[in-house]
Amino acid sequence: MKTVWIVNYYSALPKYDTHLRHLEFAHYLSQEGYFVRIFNRSFLVQENRQLVKGVQLFANEDCGEFHFTHVKSWNGSGNGIRRAVSIFQFAINLILIRKKFERPNIILHNIHVPFDYPVILCAKFLHCKYIAETWDLWPNDFVTAGLISKDNIFLPLAYRIERKIYEKATAIIFSFEGGIDYLGERHLTILHGGKIDEKKIFYINNGIDIDKFNSDKENHKIVDSDLLDDNFFKIVYLGSIQLSNDIKQLIDCANVLKGDRRFKFLIYGDGSERNFLEHYCSQNRIDNVYFKQKHIPLEDVPFVVSCASLNILNYKRNVGRYGMSPGKFFQYLAAAKPICSNIAVKYSIINEFNLGVEKDLNTPDLYADSIRRIADLSNDDYNSMCNRVRATASLYDYKILFKKFLEVVGYCDKNI
Repeated sequence: MKTVWIVNYYSALPKYDTHLRHLEFAHYLSQEGYFVRIFNRSFLVQENRQLVKGVQLFANEDCGEFHFTHVKSWNGSGNGIRRAVSIFQFAINLILIRKKFERPNIILHNIHVPFDYPVILCAKFLHCKYIAETWDLWPNDFVTAGLISKDNIFLPLAYRIERKIYEKATAIIFSFEGGIDYLGERHLTILHGGKIDEKKIFYINNGIDIDKFNSDKENHKIVDSDLLDDNFFKIVYLGSIQLSNDIKQLIDCANVLKGDRRFKFLIYGDGSERNFLEHYCSQNRIDNVYFKQKHIPLEDVPFVVSCASLNILNYKRNVGRYGMSPGKFFQYLAAAKPICSNIAVKYSIINEFNLGVEKDLNTPDLYADSIRRIADLSNDDYNSMCNRVRATASLYDYKILFKKFLEVVGYCDKNI
């Protein structure tokens, strides 16, 4: 039996995992006859507790079909130095415990450059194939978001480590379509003077288990008069409420539309900006915005987003240059309702399939106009858009995406 290690600092037990990608891959790999072990951090953020006690470096936990190993690491919440140290600690401890488990044929590593570089060394010590999987372009995204300066003295080292990981990897998977563009622009691919063969670069988007989504939608309904009131056009935002999400822009849009009583804005989620924004709405008498649950169980999400008239993606500028793959986007697809995004990104699924609006909405008035245009669609046009969203979701069902992942595994089997 072949063995695959899935190494992701942020993976979690099924009841806590909000991304599910690796659980889906683990499930389908097991069905194909692989033994899969998932290595994740030991600090359980949701319960604020440590899963590895004393001097131990790991703790095993089986959860149904899934085999987890919690690797000793600190609480790394936030974006500061503690988070970086926690990720590095996780990677180092993985090396230290590597011989205590079945030797893998493949390590699938969700990378967080440069902090978990030791994981690729672990693969080298174990003489196994190594797949570098990228959801976010660290450290590039930190520079783009303004979290670190492009003149930071440690940045060249971080980029050097990134290059080494990609060069040494047996295969590279990006969850966004423009990953190969990024490597080309950094002159890392062979076509652009680098060492990375384009043949080993793959694109597998995030996705959704549509059967489970539909089951949860039927079996986990919420009693909420605002959510259930079909007399209103309900605009739903679900996710983090941080500076990077720029929810104030959405609320300013709601302020423009508050004279039109058919609109309700429902905001689910929590973050550093929520208290400020609730106060901002009160001060400015923006009475068409309703702040809902701070923490919504994952199984309740399908019902919420399916009750929306329009689901919202909202970000600050300067993201999406290479495409995007936020997990909630695929929940929005499965909800079969139009989607509005306030930024234009490359490789836009929304624009490719005409699923709503995705463009740079730089002012509250532009934002409001875009929402109003969708609300003003005829019933036939609106329902046609909903049908397109539903059809597009089927392209990103994990049963489909797993077949693409098996192609990567097959590539690794054929290449040393």
